[in-house]
This record gives sequence, structure tokens and C-alpha cells, in this order.
Amino acid sequence: MVLCLFLTPLVRAIGIRYGIIDQPDQYRKLHIKPVARCGGISVFLSFLIPICLFIFFVKKHSILNPNDYNRVWIIVIGGATSVLMGLADDIWDLRARWKLIFQFLIASIAYSGNLRIDTLSIPFGGSLFLGPFAFPTTIFWFMLCMNAINLFDGLDGLAAGISLFVSLTLLAVSMILQNDIGVFISLCLSGAILGFLVFNFNPASIFLGDSGSMFLGFSIAALSVISSSKAETATALFIPAIALLLPFFDLASAALRRWSKYLPMTMPDGKHLHHRIMSYGFSARRTVVILYGVCILLCSGAIVLLISSRDITNSFVLIGIALMFILGNQVFKVFDVTEVKERISHDHKLHSWSKEMAIKTATATSRANLENDFDAAWDHISALFSDFKLNEASIIDLKAGSKVVKAWEKSQNSHDSSNNEKVHPSWSLEFPIQTRDKNLQYILKVKGCSRILKIKASLSLLETLKSSLDDLK
Repeated sequence: MVLCLFLTPLVRAIGIRYGIIDQPDQYRKLHIKPVARCGGISVFLSFLIPICLFIFFVKKHSILNPNDYNRVWIIVIGGATSVLMGLADDIWDLRARWKLIFQFLIASIAYSGNLRIDTLSIPFGGSLFLGPFAFPTTIFWFMLCMNAINLFDGLDGLAAGISLFVSLTLLAVSMILQNDIGVFISLCLSGAILGFLVFNFNPASIFLGDSGSMFLGFSIAALSVISSSKAETATALFIPAIALLLPFFDLASAALRRWSKYLPMTMPDGKHLHHRIMSYGFSARRTVVILYGVCILLCSGAIVLLISSRDITNSFVLIGIALMFILGNQVFKVFDVTEVKERISHDHKLHSWSKEMAIKTATATSRANLENDFDAAWDHISALFSDFKLNEASIIDLKAGSKVVKAWEKSQNSHDSSNNEKVHPSWSLEFPIQTRDKNLQYILKVKGCSRILKIKASLSLLETLKSSLDDLK
């Protein structure tokens, strides 16, 4: 903590000096003036130095076994890699795919260093041995924690404060289970975060940045594996997951929200949990305090689940947590359940439609390919255009001044011209037709007004139809 109090102003000055700053945009970034966003460096160094002092100067008298020393070094190596990856993102704004690749490599480092999840606890007793699924489960857990903390870093002191409470919870878990290395790591991490919060709480003079959020996510993921490694009932992930439910809920809500609206997962929307709370008139500082309170309740519930031996007590805790999130989502509308249901229903209908049309397309193209006459082949192909929700289709001879060779138009009496279809945007596609005669140049042009996703589903099928027209002339 003392180290972070000393190092953070220095790191802040370096960040400002070299332009590693976060510019406000009044949409997602609600601060007033540019702020340095390299605070992860000071947190990592404040975490690293006590570990190095302990390892190099207290090793002979320590209570850590050799295997624990190896795990400590893996945390240091993985933490340093996550800081460097996050810092590169802060400076150069890496693409999402590169960040995922680096996260996968960092998680692989953890797995190779025996920071792995071999068993999962089952609520109310029992455990599940993962066997060959230990590697993907470990990778998923580390990447989940890193992205959840990173995504939750939206207000001054929010991600750092939540990470502090989770770290203190894991400290309590380690003490209860008499896990010495868990106590050691969680104390170093908690002290570093506490010192940083002095400068990061609203109004913040420095931000964690991706370097800090990625490091905290990795450290918490690693610490959760270490802290629960000596649990007799295999509590790995279950207790830490309860403590981390707030960032996990926000991450899951963002994914569902964007998926239900057909948006890319990486697209910001300004509708995270803290944004929704602030929309009800709460200030940024009060919003953070509210979320702190929720996190404290969750961490307390996690401790109760660990120490309680009564199933009825655990049931009440889990039901209470579930009701809290259900009611919270009803009030703040972090994601719309109706939109999720509509997306599922639409995907089911689209899948059924695609299967049906694939069969019809295969039948029509087979019949068209058996015809030697172009007019007869066109009749087989055009019979499917209404099923594709097309308004017009034509074959155009480009060499003859865009002369229309064949044309099809939707019947005015077609039931497809419903009100629902009219609201969709119109679109058109052109497919070049291959011919034996290189002097001929034809295209198949189609127009429609169906959903954009149905266009994507139709594209490969339309390509199949087009291919049956190739080489007929």
C-alpha cells in the first residue's frame, strides 16, 4: 500500500508526459478532462516488489513449499504479461482479436504453471473431476475474469474497488482454509489496490487503464484458484464466482444485449450497469458506492456459503442473490429479456427456413441442370424467388447495353406483401453468370425487402441458384 502511494504519482506524471491519457467523450467516458490511464503499472510494481523481497530475503525461513514458489513466479510472469498487453492496448488500441490471443497465451502460462482447475464444486455437496476438460475450463476462467474486470472499469474507482473487495474475500477464504500462499498473494494484491484507490476514487487523477484491469483480472483469477486449492469440498471457482458476480453479470448482460440486437460483441453501447444506475439521477460517486455495497453483500454471501454446513442456509443465500439480480434487472433494465426471447425465436425460424429452402434450392437446381433449354431452366429457378422474399429478379446482358434477357416480378396478389415485410429496408444484389462464350457477359440481379439476416442466409442459396444458370448459354 505504501509503495503504491509513492509510485502512483510518478507513474501518473510519466503517463501524462508520454501521452498515455484517456480523453473524455461524454458518452462512455464521463470524466471532464484528460486523465492518465497507466495506473496498472503502479499497481503491478507495488504488488511485485513485496513478493520479490519475500522470495529473495525470507525464503529460507518462509512457510511456502517449493511448489508454492513456482506458482508465485507464474503469477508474476502472467501478471507482467497482462500488464504489457494492456499497456500496448492503452497506447495503440489493439484490435479485439489480438487481445483475445494474448489473453489465451496468458491463461496458457497459468495452466502450464499448475494454476489449473482440475475439479469443480457442485452446490450442496460433491465435486466434478474435469480430466481433459481442465485446460479449456482454466482458459475460460482466466479470460472471463480479465474481460469482466476490464469491461466493468467504467467509473472512477469502480473496477479497483470491486477487485479490492474480491481480493479481501479471497484473503478470508485462504485464512479459513489455512492456505498460506493464498494469504500471502491476496495481502500483496489488496495492499496495492488500496494504495491506488487513494488516487483512483472519484474524482480520479489516474485510471487503471487496460494494463491495470487486465492485471487485476488475471491476478484475481489466479488467486481464486490458489485460495480454494486446499478446500476439502472442492470449492474451486464456486466461492470466487459468487464474489465476482457483479462484473460477471455486467459482462453477461452486455453480451446478451448486443447479441439480441445483432450488434458486434465489441461495440460499446453505454448501457452497462453503472450507466443504467446513473440514468436514474445518481451521481458517479454515489453509483460507485451503491455497487460497492452490492459487492460487499455478495462477498459476505460467499463467505457464508464457505463456512456454513447447513443446506438450508446455503439455499437462502443463493435464492437471495438470485432475487437481488432479478429485481435489479427489472428496475434498471440492464438487458431486455423480451429482446433475448425474440432473438431466440427469430433464429429458430431462420434456421427452419434455411433448411426448408436448402432442400427446395437443391431440387430446383438439379432440375434446371437437366434442362438443355435456357427458358426451361429459368422457370425452375424463378419458381423459388417468391420463397426468397424477392420483389424482382432479372438476367441482364451487359454487352447489349444492359438489355433484360429474362425477368421475374412478384405477383401483386402475393401474401408476402404484408405490413411486416414493408418495414424492412430494400436491397439488391448482383451475381455475375459464367458463360462458355467469353464474348457474352450476363448478370443475375435480384431485389427484395426482407430482414438483413435473411439476406445473409439467402446469399449462399442464391449463389447455388446462380451456378445452375452458368454455362447454359
